[in-house]
Amino acid sequence: MKLNDMDLNKLAVFMVVARLGGISKAAAQLRLTPSAVSQSIKNLEDSLEARLFDRVGKSFHLSPQGQKLYEGLEHYQTGLSEALSRVRGSRHAIKGVIRLGVFYGYSNTDLAAFLAWMHRENPQIQIDITFAAPSELDRLVHEKRLDFAINLFRSERSLGLEQTEILAEELWLVSAQKPPRRSLETSELRKAPFIDYYRKSQLIAAWTQHHFGKRIRDFNVVMHAAHSELVVQLILKGVGIGIVASSIARPHVEAGRLFVIRGRQAQLKSSIWIKEQTGSDKDPARLFFRDHLLRYFHE
Repeated sequence: MKLNDMDLNKLAVFMVVARLGGISKAAAQLRLTPSAVSQSIKNLEDSLEARLFDRVGKSFHLSPQGQKLYEGLEHYQTGLSEALSRVRGSRHAIKGVIRLGVFYGYSNTDLAAFLAWMHRENPQIQIDITFAAPSELDRLVHEKRLDFAINLFRSERSLGLEQTEILAEELWLVSAQKPPRRSLETSELRKAPFIDYYRKSQLIAAWTQHHFGKRIRDFNVVMHAAHSELVVQLILKGVGIGIVASSIARPHVEAGRLFVIRGRQAQLKSSIWIKEQTGSDKDPARLFFRDHLLRYFHE
């Protein structure tokens, strides 16, 4: 098959599905419907006359043929990114310091992947990271003590923040012990030890509002662990149950190390936003960072 006969958009969709392991999450990142993503993968498989994924429930795992294609395209994308960086670098270098806030609970693994990619794109831009609760991050951006924040929840209009959705994913309540197949009652959940992120977190209240129609705040929170990876490790060690982003919990659930506790509704979805001051003076470093951050999450 000639390259001219290949739809490069379908290859881009394939790479996102391969990285994220599912149609729904890929659709959210690509801002497409799940059916459009599914059809794109089917058309690509038909054109190549090869099965690229093994379907396990809602999860997509690369087949041997798919792994070969993924490795080849990853090498191609890396080379293209490096070539584009050299072209950009041939112009005047953009330098500066970016103050980036990140909410407690965001995956350190995902953050490290983004920061490493950004460093490869432009090593002249230094990034200072601040972790804080969502409300604190909004305040720091409003007071111009942060340039950007990767944050949960929409901000109040009075803060005057520009906010762009970069990701949406499900939030799962998980346990190291296998729960009943039925939905648990609030009285049962109140008896369980919970691991939360920080003292004023609204996550448990939001989860109960979604599944039970009321915000319940008197759960038995035994520990505030701040970061999602630590929350997961404490759950794995049987310290308690907790709410974790599906992208972080899924590998442990598929391996049988964690179990999803069912609520009464479909899984709660949460959006992640990039926030900045509306109409703020954007120097070249800020413009470069914003453009590349959005490109990273939307590609």
